[in-house]
Amino acid sequence: MNVSKKLRLLRAERAWTKSGAARAAGIPISSYRNYEKEGIKRLSGDVALSLAKAYGVSVEYLLDESKDFPPSQEDITEVMDNGGHAAKVKTPNYTRSTKMVLSLPTIPIVGYVAAGETDIAYGDAGLPVGGSIDEPLERLPDVTDEQAYGLIVSGKSMLPGYPDGTKVIVCPSEKVKSGDLIICRLRSTGKVYIKEVAFTPSGMVVLKSHNVTAYEPMVVSKEDILFCHKVVWAKRP
Repeated sequence: MNVSKKLRLLRAERAWTKSGAARAAGIPISSYRNYEKEGIKRLSGDVALSLAKAYGVSVEYLLDESKDFPPSQEDITEVMDNGGHAAKVKTPNYTRSTKMVLSLPTIPIVGYVAAGETDIAYGDAGLPVGGSIDEPLERLPDVTDEQAYGLIVSGKSMLPGYPDGTKVIVCPSEKVKSGDLIICRLRSTGKVYIKEVAFTPSGMVVLKSHNVTAYEPMVVSKEDILFCHKVVWAKRP
């Protein structure tokens, strides 16, 4: 398992934010974010040591891709405080939820989505049907929705935030709130859209494209929305 995935899983097991993990390791948050990204080639010795100490694992465990998650007992080390003494930090219990995530399959990319109609087929339950059109996406530690699926943004409707080719993970079971990026189908048009959603006090729903100069916001009733799935992750090209 590569180092970026280990870092994500170790952080999720401790319920740390990225900023909290960065503080624990004594490194800038901007750097830490990069270390969790897929495709990272290597870590410097000092950074690897800082991260290993923060998570209470050996440097060898962190860097050796033949070692999997969770770490074995021999890979776990004492977490030291700033004075070089063993800190009173409980070694995390590798919970059933984390093991469940590891056992879940990768996330299929089922099609393309744009401002208007897409080629995605959705069944009566409001879930996509059919196989993956591209290499599946790795499941992130906090994506426990068994129905999660991936899409590729097509066109210019979500510029500048989500350019053509952006890959997203969608979780049908996640609660949606104003400001979220969502995938929805409208009863009135029969089309599937990727939009930013806002719920108004009057009970209407505003669906907005990021590219507001090219696409006017849509105002619809809640009854017009057949399904509304939250986008929880995006990877830009």
